[in-house]
Parts: sequence; C-alpha cells; structure tokens
Amino acid sequence: MGEELILTYDLGTTRLKVAAFSLDGELVGQTTRRNTELSRGSSRWQAADDWWRDCIDTTVQLLADHAIEPAQLVGISLSGRAGATVFLDADGVVIEDPWLDNRHASELGEMLSTFDAIPNYAAALIAKSKWLETNRPEVASRVRWRLYAKDFLLFRMTGIAATDPASGPDGDWNEDWLARANLAPDQVPKVMLPWTIAGTLTNAAANTLGLIEGIPVAVGAHDGICANTGAGAITEGTMAITLGTHCVARMVTSQVPVGSLRFYSYPPNLNVIGGNALMAGRSLDWFLDTFTETGTVTGALERDTKEANRQQRFRQMDDAVRDMKAGADDVMFVPHLGGQLSPERRPAAKAIFYGMNSNTTRENLYRSVLEGACLAIADVVNQVIAWCGPPDRIGITGSGMKSDVWTSMLADVLDRPLELTDAASEGRGAAIFCATALGRYPTLEDAIMQMVKVSRIVKPDVERAGAYNERHRKWHFLVDSTRPLDGI
Repeated sequence: MGEELILTYDLGTTRLKVAAFSLDGELVGQTTRRNTELSRGSSRWQAADDWWRDCIDTTVQLLADHAIEPAQLVGISLSGRAGATVFLDADGVVIEDPWLDNRHASELGEMLSTFDAIPNYAAALIAKSKWLETNRPEVASRVRWRLYAKDFLLFRMTGIAATDPASGPDGDWNEDWLARANLAPDQVPKVMLPWTIAGTLTNAAANTLGLIEGIPVAVGAHDGICANTGAGAITEGTMAITLGTHCVARMVTSQVPVGSLRFYSYPPNLNVIGGNALMAGRSLDWFLDTFTETGTVTGALERDTKEANRQQRFRQMDDAVRDMKAGADDVMFVPHLGGQLSPERRPAAKAIFYGMNSNTTRENLYRSVLEGACLAIADVVNQVIAWCGPPDRIGITGSGMKSDVWTSMLADVLDRPLELTDAASEGRGAAIFCATALGRYPTLEDAIMQMVKVSRIVKPDVERAGAYNERHRKWHFLVDSTRPLDGI
C-alpha cells in the first residue's frame, strides 16, 4: 500500500473539485466537474442528485488517473458553499432541489429584519423553508432534513446530518429563528466543529464511490473557512482572496470593527471580516463562453469536454494579452453581471463595456474583463483594510490562481505581494481539518505549518501599479456614472 491520503470534496457554486492530499499537504491529484445549472422561466436551480453522481464519477476518475488504492485513504473531508439548501424526506430522498434564484427574497428580508444577529446562511435556510411551506405545502409536509450543499454530501456518505458553524448558524440554532418556519432543532443539521469526525463511510456509500466502508469523514467547513485554512491565513491580520465564481476577500480579526461586514466566526474565537466582488470571477467564464465558444452541452462527457476546452481557451487568451500594456487600449469593463454586493449594495447594477472603437479587438475586451475583475476586488480589499488595517500577508485561493496573468495583474492593482499555493486551497483546508480530527497533528496550527505549501510569491511591478492606480480612478467614474441606469 502507498502513502496514506485524505480525500476531499469541494462543492462550489460552479464546480465540484475532488482531490487527494498526503498527510504533509502535497496535492496528489485533483479532478473537477462543472455543475449543471437548470432553468425554467425565472427559476434557476441545480440538481442535488447530479452533485452526488458527479462525486461518484470524479472519485472513480481521480483514483484511476493517479493510481490511488482505496486502502490508502485514511479520511475524507468536505468543503462547500453554504447558500444552497437541499430538502430531503425521511428516507433521504431529495424532494426539493437547491434553487439559485431569489424566490424566497421576501421571507429572507423578514428574517433579517426581525433578528438582528442572525447569520445570512441560517436566515436563508429558514427563509427557504418558510417559502416552501407557504408555496408548496404538499412538499414541505414531507421534508425531514434541510441541508447545506456540502452537508448533503456528508449525509450521503455517513447518514449524519451535521454542519459547521460558518456554513449555518455560526453557533447553535436559535429556536426562535426556527419557529418562523415551524421547524424543530432536530429538523436542521447539528452544528459541529470543522475538525470533528462526523461519522464513517457507510457500506452503501463506499460501494457507490468505489471506496472502503468505515473511512472516517470529517465535518469540514464552509469554503471560505477552508480557503483561509488552506492558504494558512487563520491568524489575526492575515487575509485570503478567493478567485472563484465570486471573488471574496476575508480577513481574520479578534475584534469586530464598527460598521464592518462580519461573515462568520473562525472557531473558536476569531472573526472573519470580508466583502464579495459578486460574479467577478464568473465574468471570465462568461466572456469565454460568449465570445470564444460554439456548440451545446448535454451529458457529463460533453460537460467535461467543454470544461477542458474552456480551460484551454483560458490559457490561450491569457497568452494573447500577456504582453499588453495596462489599460486594455482604453477599454474598461464593470463586472456587475449579478449586481454589486461590495463595497456597496447595488442589486440592480449592470455590467458594462466602455471605450470601444473600430480598432477594438477581442483581446482588448478580454484584458478589460481581467482588469475589471481586479479593480472590483481592489474595492473590496480596500474596504476591508479600512475596517481592519493592512494585512500582514495575503494568500490567494481558488481556480483563478492558475492564471499567472490574472494573479500578476491583481498584485499590480493592489500594489501588494500575493502568496500562491495551488488551485486546491479549499480542499487542502478540508484535509487539514481532517488530519487534525484524526489526531495526526496535535493542533490545527501544527497541521497548517506542515500542510500549507506556498508555491510562489507574486510581487507588484512599480510602473504597472502606478498605471493601475490612475486606471482605478477612471473606472470609479464609470461605475458611478451608471448609477442612474440601475433598474432600467
């Protein structure tokens, strides 16, 4: 048998990533599968059973591609977004899939206005439960479990309904919150620390995944917590920036600054302060799919092929703009494809290209999308710094770190050095939690010391940083000038 490994599942908004790590943090391999989004009219959702099928397929592929024997796996851990809610009946059957639209907006607004201290993710789960009770009572009457995305995978693997604090109530469930949707505490997942073994892999799950029954499964954590952990950014004054579907900056503090946006706690006694450049990362995928892609996608094989093609076009477009000067020949892009969330809330804000002329090329447009994403991230980072002070160090996580053009540009825009590990930081964070839960390291800090690998440090270029400082000023003028168009 080869070296002992930990298997991780990171279920994000856009992609599932399944990875294997050694106990000293080396990434043995990672396989990804893009989630399928479904829509009908204004309704948008993902199918939870498709998540599970993708877990099966990618597990089989990962083990085969990297010659991993199931007997090498000493633990499994989970990472994932928290916003989704899966509704299951008493037999564990999915009876309502996680929706991506805002049909529950009224119920969510009521929860947030009624309870000052309720975390957004807890409020969202209860609001969705209330919406289902009001609008689909025949379905609501059969619901036994309401689970977040990664916790649905935990349930499939172990039969245990559990979550971590950051994914849900940021502590224990409050019965007054639950009463708003006529819920009892045993109808929502039990809250456990990320570095806790929730249960073991059942015989049924092991047979389905091609693994061995009895492998310990850790609770894991919200992907933001896993990202900070995988980047080693868990001490006060450290920041992690995730380049994913959304580009999120998260800083760890012991105190909560007045007026700041507190995401959640970092157990047991630290806080995560942050902001979200909504859809900034997705804007790159949108550009590639809109301006460089043809054809349709039907099944899993086609999805994998399209994703591989997208990654190839990502690299090709990066190469095409690598030597362009800062400024994209005066083309600017505002990445508000889903509105703006930080540093101010403008839900009706729209994305926009500006500065095109008859000489504008596709490459100019692509570089402007990269620059627009970086400038939006910079606004979020600057807001967090205004609350918490400058970070001691910044770690970069998320699949966007595979683009050296994007990471170099971000270092220039922020005028700060950035520490990179690899595109599996969230999975590594989950593996660190599992290794700690298994007792392979005495403390979480010891595990991070051994398992976090900084592959390189990207330093800003003085000349380009100056150019982007001026660019940022013009970009702000463009962002502000579109305000009268919100909602039109």
